[in-house]
Amino acid sequence: MNSLAYHILGSLEQREPAIDSLETPEPLSQKGEFGRYQNEQPEFAKSQYMPDLVTENIADVVRREFALEPPAVGEDQDPITHDEYRDFWLDHVSDTPWSIYGIAEAMATRFPINRGWAFKNARQHLNQLVLQARMRGYRQERLAGRRFRWAGPDPDHPACQWLMSQVPDEGLPYHEIVELMGEAKQRFVEDPPSSAHVVHDWCRHEIREVQ
Repeated sequence: MNSLAYHILGSLEQREPAIDSLETPEPLSQKGEFGRYQNEQPEFAKSQYMPDLVTENIADVVRREFALEPPAVGEDQDPITHDEYRDFWLDHVSDTPWSIYGIAEAMATRFPINRGWAFKNARQHLNQLVLQARMRGYRQERLAGRRFRWAGPDPDHPACQWLMSQVPDEGLPYHEIVELMGEAKQRFVEDPPSSAHVVHDWCRHEIREVQ
């Protein structure tokens, strides 16, 4: 070990007592543990926020329409298989209540990934399953005469910005929204998700009926 390495090691050792001596007056909330998402709880974070057409269809979506890509793992780890990942989600959304925080924690425990990566994947994939469940619920009912919009937070991706700009305040028929989703992916997403239910990776938007 050269002199520079010893210097760095010594600096780290000197800092350790100061870190250990820090007192945390209040335990971190479960949301706070997930870094920059602390103040950005998504609407689909907990099952009790979801309408019945989502909670009643989400398990069937996992069983019959599952198209999620398992999270990437380290090169020295066996990859997560499609069946393992599907079974994981089925275990966690078949019964309520569920929350994105509990799912992320369980994902980090079940698979060889860290908690930050688990939360990012849980956030994207739960949103996708919720959207699929909502669309499945809509399709089970009569769609004629009903209007829908592309809903969610202020978009920061050009695909969702464009998609929202194409939908008037009164909404559009369901099939027209679906067509616009496909067009947005073609126009603005270089490597679009394979699922027809998500416009781009990490998307937090979905089809909702105009009330």
